[in-house]
Amino acid sequence: MNISFVSLGRKALIALIPLVIMSITFLFYGFANTFVYYPLLCIFYLVFIYIDYKNAFLLSITLFIVTLLVNGLLGLLKIDDRIYYRAHERLTVYNHEIEMKSYKKNVDITVMMPFGDACAVGNEKNIDIEPRRIRFKTDSLGFRNDSDYKGQEYVLVGDSFTVGNDTSQEDILMTQLKEKYHKDTYGLAYPGGIPEYVKYILYFQKKVKTDFKVLLFVYEGNDFPETYSRKRLTVKKHGFMALRDRYKAIFEETVLYKYTYSLISKYTRKSLSAEVFVVNGRRMADFGEYIDAARRDTYRLPDKVVPMLSLVRNRIDHIFFIPTKYRVYYSFLEKNNQKPLPNAQWEAIKALSKKLDIGCTDLTGPMIDVSKILLKEDKYTFWKDDSHWNKYGIGVAAKVVSDYIDSKKGLQ
Repeated sequence: MNISFVSLGRKALIALIPLVIMSITFLFYGFANTFVYYPLLCIFYLVFIYIDYKNAFLLSITLFIVTLLVNGLLGLLKIDDRIYYRAHERLTVYNHEIEMKSYKKNVDITVMMPFGDACAVGNEKNIDIEPRRIRFKTDSLGFRNDSDYKGQEYVLVGDSFTVGNDTSQEDILMTQLKEKYHKDTYGLAYPGGIPEYVKYILYFQKKVKTDFKVLLFVYEGNDFPETYSRKRLTVKKHGFMALRDRYKAIFEETVLYKYTYSLISKYTRKSLSAEVFVVNGRRMADFGEYIDAARRDTYRLPDKVVPMLSLVRNRIDHIFFIPTKYRVYYSFLEKNNQKPLPNAQWEAIKALSKKLDIGCTDLTGPMIDVSKILLKEDKYTFWKDDSHWNKYGIGVAAKVVSDYIDSKKGLQ
């Protein structure tokens, strides 16, 4: 029995080597999340202990080589150009300096976007589709701007709305402010939430060392979760966590990972299913999650939000509240006999602004007013097949922001 026990222990020890190879191999696959990755490793570990060690090495190395070959083949076929329907996913990379994701640096591409996110991610096909050609340009820091930061006084911070996802470069907020209102601003934006906005501001102030002011944009749809994870609230990652994320990013940026991740996402991201509503005879859609947010009766920001924003309180000059597409078009919906929508998220922002002594502006009213006028011309402030605003909606925000900047300078 002692001999058998020693033999089993020796097998278990030797099996760790092919197990390490398999642990690397699985990282190439987007379906291998935490709940899949470790059970798979346990299964293979038992297999490696049971079979002859030569076969264990042969199996692990073969699977690793096949994975590399498949990844190479997908790269040769340029499958990554066909995986994603828009520029955002194509250009997203892990930024080692920020320890979060941003965009590839110094990129200027034009892509044909066949449909919006309500169709691509929300899996809603029975809506008015709006194909468009999108130009997406980034600077040397990996943010969407026409040029590098040149000491602009105002820096715009927010998520995909501020980035201008699904809208071409000539129509994004920074461009419209400059071209229409002669306000030269800088975009420090990437999809995320309040914790990420704080981290970007902290990073940027170390990077440029200038006295810039932040105009913070918060989106009603997904900037108001019930709680935040500990990871998101961590301002500076510990050495091991930072090293781990860098290591994972190596695999997450491979073609095979992107391809398998995009496939599995179609069947697992059910929370982002879209809902259709009719406005002016047009079938539009917004994500159900965002519609639910607009319908909330009450909302309270997580306790950690105020302390985190306090870290950059001296930088934030004003907060702008972006309403959901559903809220903007709610009064124009066909068959709309419902009571008025509550304003839970806006009330939360007003309370936050008061606590931090920062001014805030609700874009809902101006968005609704312009949307009403545009309906007469069959034009809209949001893409019909997308949750994001288009050039007309961005134009509303540009006018409000320009007026605010003028008021600060006493030009009104």
